[in-house]
Amino acid sequence: MIVKSKEIAALKALQAVLVRARAMASQKEEYRDIANLMDTAEYLVALIYDNRDMTSTFRENLVDLVERHQCGIALTKFDTDC
Repeated sequence: MIVKSKEIAALKALQAVLVRARAMASQKEEYRDIANLMDTAEYLVALIYDNRDMTSTFRENLVDLVERHQCGIALTKFDTDC
């Protein structure tokens, strides 16, 4: 689970990840890169509904996406709740 105060921010971050995936597909980026991004997106969803507090793990995965897929907007949305 994500702490209650970060739930909406987590969903906004996940939406940004999906938008990035769509952009990557439209730019015809490497399939394996898009697949990796989508794998992480699937994992992020699982973290949202896990029984344990996975907030820090969720954020760590967003940081990884920034480094690997230029997905900084997702981290910004999570950190700033905007």
